[in-house]
Amino acid sequence: MLFTYILVFLFFIILTIIILYLLSIYVFPRKIEEIQKMIESGQVKLAIKKLNEILEKDDRNPYAHFLLAEAYAADGNSQYAVVEYRQVLKMGRFDDKIKEVHVRTVLAKLFKDKKAFEDARKEYLILTKLDPSSFENFYELGVMSYNLGQLDKALNYFRKSASLNSKHDQSYFYLGQIYYKNGVHVDAKQCFLNTIKIDPSNYQAHYYLGLVLRQQGDYEWALKEFEVSMKSDDLKVKSLLARGTCFMEKSQYPKAIMEFERGVKFAKKGSDMELNLRYFLGECQEKVRDVHAAIVNWEKIAEVNPKFRDIQQKLAAYAEFRQDDRIKDFMIAGLAQFEHMTRKIVASMNYNITDIEIISDTEIEIIATENEGKWRNTRQSNRIIRVIRTTESLPDSYFRKIHESMKPRNATRILVITTGDISPKALEFANTRPIEIKGKAELVELLKKI
Repeated sequence: MLFTYILVFLFFIILTIIILYLLSIYVFPRKIEEIQKMIESGQVKLAIKKLNEILEKDDRNPYAHFLLAEAYAADGNSQYAVVEYRQVLKMGRFDDKIKEVHVRTVLAKLFKDKKAFEDARKEYLILTKLDPSSFENFYELGVMSYNLGQLDKALNYFRKSASLNSKHDQSYFYLGQIYYKNGVHVDAKQCFLNTIKIDPSNYQAHYYLGLVLRQQGDYEWALKEFEVSMKSDDLKVKSLLARGTCFMEKSQYPKAIMEFERGVKFAKKGSDMELNLRYFLGECQEKVRDVHAAIVNWEKIAEVNPKFRDIQQKLAAYAEFRQDDRIKDFMIAGLAQFEHMTRKIVASMNYNITDIEIISDTEIEIIATENEGKWRNTRQSNRIIRVIRTTESLPDSYFRKIHESMKPRNATRILVITTGDISPKALEFANTRPIEIKGKAELVELLKKI
């Protein structure tokens, strides 16, 4: 009888073991598969609950940890997702359902989204070893290195990503930016052309290509690229500034003024972009003798940022202009009027004009004579007189060149009348030579006479 009970007991134990074995093979996996379907269908909260229940009974189940990580990631809980993915990596049991490349790819993205770039970088570095044929990992490493200012590292990563995927426009775009920053304009140009060939609507590539072309002096092509990049609202004002700069460098000041004025209309008030536009607009207006408009723009810059570039020096250079209409008329006068005023200034100083040369619309040279005595037979001598309307500082080389021209012209003295400043070296040179200089204050007095 006892033997019978023992047999029955052993039968139930064996039966229980068989049932548990069958459940572990057929029933439990089915539950896991159902949970995976829950995650895929958006029933994330329920999936998390069931997975936690499973892990309470079996914390060493890597697939449950993996699905829980997927569920947390789908639910937007990146902190818990990272913990579970790390647990999966710690277990290191990978198969067709749990792939290390997938785990590390998702983990790297989560780190990147959390701005934990060093952790993300480590994952991407491992991924380049696990999957060396994937360009994305090299590209992501390139972007992180680029943002950290590590251009040499970024260059190598982007070269690799571009070689693995010749159709990836962003790899070429970043390469182009690095070459541009390093001054390698030929390679930068080719990279931006590759970018545009793959994606013609990449307006940033058009913009940077325009910058490269401007550096190379190909202004006509550059202007076309900036015209395209203007289609992007984010690049519209920058493109107008760049177009204006092209015209400015070509000395086409009226066209430059038009572009800068368009830019000012669209620029955010008080922004650095608006200040730059007004600064260059003022320079162009100064070139075309519209000094009043230039001063207006410079004054608006000073109101926002008094320390912007050399704005205080520009305003100081035109201090008399802003206070006295005579200087204003002198500075903005057309060439014929400028010549007429120059003649009257020289005549008011009791000089007889014997020759006049218009050097430019800002500078006139006059050869004049002056009686050195009251008697009829007193010897007369030539004097070289230069009248210059400028805000720039005159260097010593300017005075040296005039001084060298004295002997061929039989001149005994030089007079320079200027609205600009004189460099210290120039003053030192002039003080030891027969050179007289009249500045803005003295010019105001001469203008009062005429």
